[in-house]
Amino acid sequence: MAKKERPQNKNLIPMSERTPEERHAIQSAGGKASQQKRRERQRLNDLLLIYSGLPIKDGRVKKRLMRLGIPEEELTQKMHIVDALIRMAQAGNVAAISLYLEASGELGIKDDSKENNLFDMIKASSSEEVSVDDIPEIFETPESDDDLVEPSEPEGLSGDNL
Repeated sequence: MAKKERPQNKNLIPMSERTPEERHAIQSAGGKASQQKRRERQRLNDLLLIYSGLPIKDGRVKKRLMRLGIPEEELTQKMHIVDALIRMAQAGNVAAISLYLEASGELGIKDDSKENNLFDMIKASSSEEVSVDDIPEIFETPESDDDLVEPSEPEGLSGDNL
């Protein structure tokens, strides 16, 4: 299948047809622009961090948040923003609800950094037989006439030998 020629492509020169100096200059300009954008984003993040830590000056907002049980030392702009987000979500703003669920971790995004042994074992049990001994979160319930005995210490680890 042949590529469709577009009018805007007639002036474009592929990188493979450029001299090494031209390629280097173009890539260098792209790297510098990317670095500048990253610096701007970092500056904005720093300003937001500073602003979010400032105290709330509006007396009405302070009183309302204190009535909710928030201590006065925690009344910062960040708390005010969180309060506004929650009130918007309560009013039915779908974007605010989505942002709240994402921020609170309730959106259902799986965090692969945490190990969930029980969940993995349940998944595996549908494909093969799993012994309960392999799952530390589940213990077999003894029968009513069974004697419960504490597990004994392994040999050589008693309190006398330590």
